[in-house]
Amino acid sequence: MDDYIVKGIQSFPQFSEVPEDEIREYVRLSEVCTYQPDEVIVKPGDEINKMYLLLEGNIRLQLKRGDQFTVIDTFEAGDLTGKLPFSRLQSSLAYVTVIEESTVLITHEDKFPEIAAHYQLIESFVHALSDRIRHFTTQQQQNEKLLALGKLSAGLAHELNNPASAMVRSATSLKANLHAKPEKFKGMMELKLSEEQVDAINKVIFNKLNAEIPSLSLMERTSLEDDLADWMEDHGIEETYELAETFAEHGFNVESLEQIKDIGDEAMLTPVFKWIEDVFVTEKMIAEVEDASRRISDLVSSVKTYSHMDQANEKQPVELEKLLKSTLSILNHQIKEKQVSVELNIPDDLPEFCGFVSELNQVWMNLLDNAVDAIEKEGRIEISAEAKNGDLRIYFKDNGAGIPEDIHTKIFDPFFTTKGIGEGTGLGLDFVRKIVNKHNGTITVQSKPGETIFELCFPLK
Repeated sequence: MDDYIVKGIQSFPQFSEVPEDEIREYVRLSEVCTYQPDEVIVKPGDEINKMYLLLEGNIRLQLKRGDQFTVIDTFEAGDLTGKLPFSRLQSSLAYVTVIEESTVLITHEDKFPEIAAHYQLIESFVHALSDRIRHFTTQQQQNEKLLALGKLSAGLAHELNNPASAMVRSATSLKANLHAKPEKFKGMMELKLSEEQVDAINKVIFNKLNAEIPSLSLMERTSLEDDLADWMEDHGIEETYELAETFAEHGFNVESLEQIKDIGDEAMLTPVFKWIEDVFVTEKMIAEVEDASRRISDLVSSVKTYSHMDQANEKQPVELEKLLKSTLSILNHQIKEKQVSVELNIPDDLPEFCGFVSELNQVWMNLLDNAVDAIEKEGRIEISAEAKNGDLRIYFKDNGAGIPEDIHTKIFDPFFTTKGIGEGTGLGLDFVRKIVNKHNGTITVQSKPGETIFELCFPLK
């Protein structure tokens, strides 16, 4: 049996240069186990103290998120997993599950010192460990990007949905309003108004369209609508409450109605009032479409500024306030959801600072996203900057629960995270640190309950 296992191991590429006597020693220090399909070899929380070499079969590494399993990696004959020599892995975050009947060579970490005496064998394990680190790092970086993209997409979808829905509603209402316009126009034509009367009506309309509408409380607005409706009823106007609502919204009062009445006789009031209302309703719908379109345009502009599209990846002058505002626009959904107040204090006279703009935007995004996650509802974020001792210093301050003192030195470590599985990979602040270092800068943090401050320091020369 040992000969069969030794020959099998020698057929694996990573062991092809290892002497047979070292492989035999490896097999002697290990045990062979066979597992059946769907059998769980390791589950989350288990201590990782064994190395597994898959001799035959297939197994997979998977995370459980809710009721669903997500496959992280799969292993086939010749693959190593578990705790390798010199690995710092302590416990499992995932399930190791058998796909088909599998034979595994298992080595307890207690045997690693004896294995270490065999140079070429241990070298093959070190290569496997290095490959695993590279693979895992690449995969986690990709996961971090996908998580960030997912958050960004969700926020953008939510922000775009509101103005887009408003545009659809306004366009639908505008279409219905335009269908009714010929009948109202016919009513106006039947009046056979003089040129002076038409000019007088147009003057009323344009004066109200251009006037500043006084702000009224709900009770004041209701009272005004009642007064207008009463006046219209007294003068035989049809659909009084619909008309009164629109007229009150645009600053009409009883005196304004009297001025319109003085233009002609009471017989003309109903078609004239309906025509005036139609003009105001159309203007309102167009204004709503315009406002929604502008909001979409502003959001697209913010995304373009954030991503720094169509720009070369080289150092350029950093428009700090503009970039921060674009990042805040992208995070607006999360900010509104938690009712977070954001204070931005960026002086106009800051010295010019050059950097890789698209990368710096990732710094702002990570720090602000973490701050929003850390604070409670109705929390506060302050962003400020100053030039000091030849450096540009940027401060991100929030009033969240703070960072526990025992992990202050770990938050910038790769893969360190306090978030749950699937919520973060622990690479966000590592990316931030690397980008800041790329700009020859530094990042430090001070934190206590109710106040956390990240300070970025970039040399200006």
